[in-house]
Amino acid sequence: MESTPFTLEGKLFWTPDFPISVTRERERFTLPIHIHDFVEIQYVAEGKGFHYIGDERIYVEKGDLFIIPIGTRHVYRPSSEAPKDELIVYNCLFDPSVPEKLTQAYPLPENVLFLLSGGGQSYRRFKDSFNEAKICMETLYREYQTELPGYEAVLYARLTELLVFLCRLELSRKKTAPAISQLAKVFEYIERHSDRPLTLSEVAALLHVSVSYLQRMLKQATGQSFTEYVQNLRIRKCCEMLRQTPLPVKEIAAKAGYRDLKFFHELFRKKTGLTPRAYRSCSQ
Repeated sequence: MESTPFTLEGKLFWTPDFPISVTRERERFTLPIHIHDFVEIQYVAEGKGFHYIGDERIYVEKGDLFIIPIGTRHVYRPSSEAPKDELIVYNCLFDPSVPEKLTQAYPLPENVLFLLSGGGQSYRRFKDSFNEAKICMETLYREYQTELPGYEAVLYARLTELLVFLCRLELSRKKTAPAISQLAKVFEYIERHSDRPLTLSEVAALLHVSVSYLQRMLKQATGQSFTEYVQNLRIRKCCEMLRQTPLPVKEIAAKAGYRDLKFFHELFRKKTGLTPRAYRSCSQ
């Protein structure tokens, strides 16, 4: 059985009459992977690093924007402890009752509550290409810290603006869905053949498109390169086998498509932060 992850509770961050908190954190290696009982919107303000979400290890940099629903297991990690590799993240966390109240006060887009719930996904990721989310998050943080008269009203107003912005980003993403829907065939193919070497040209031939066009489609649909997507899929399958079967690590690696055991161990540790045996032990 999987161990229960560390849980962060909203009551540690706010009072019942105003269930909102805004922080600006320099991410370190001290906070364990965790879940929380509140909704969280996160903005990567400075630096580069990694966001571990479930069994995924996602490279992040300035301008990355995440919605983390209730119950999603995640944590940020900088590239290293060195000052040059610092990773700064703004966090806007709030009780799920807050957006429900805002929908009663303002004509918010219909999909806002669905979006914040995850909509069947463990997270949502966007890119803040024009610094709109950056401005919102900086204002939220400043108002929360200074607590000037009327700061609660400003926080509600800015959070409303941020939610509308996120809904628009989601709508923009859906407008590209007809082209991206072609990737269903690609995802299915990769899933079926992930236990053997795969090439971009081989997969691009399925859709009769160029390698460069397929790369753009994959990046747009998943936020990952072809190599990242395949590696994350294989490591996810390995994690499942480590949790659910007694198979030896060498056999699990082979089933996932890795013949070079040394490379597999290095990649697994890079993706999960643990060796395969340590991961299995933590999951018992």
